[in-house]
Amino acid sequence: MKSFNSLLIIPIISLSFTSNIFSMDFESKKNIAFKGKIATVKTSKKFRSVESCQSLCSSRTSCVAFTLDISKGSCTVFKNITQEIDNNSAVSGIKN
Repeated sequence: MKSFNSLLIIPIISLSFTSNIFSMDFESKKNIAFKGKIATVKTSKKFRSVESCQSLCSSRTSCVAFTLDISKGSCTVFKNITQEIDNNSAVSGIKN
């Protein structure tokens, strides 16, 4: 039983380490929404967290940034950014 528990700890540690590295790829901007050329907009519950919206952006080579609008429940992925707008219900990220 002891070796089984050790096997469970290793994946958990590696997942938390991966997510920390992953978030370093983006500069976070709270209360900011981006405007620009939109690659896609997702409104499903699957994309209503910063992590999932950021992950969607990372999965697309054309994505340079994302905006998660909590009040609208939408994740917008951008090909380019033309403007930053104050928005108290938004969290955005731009690739470093």
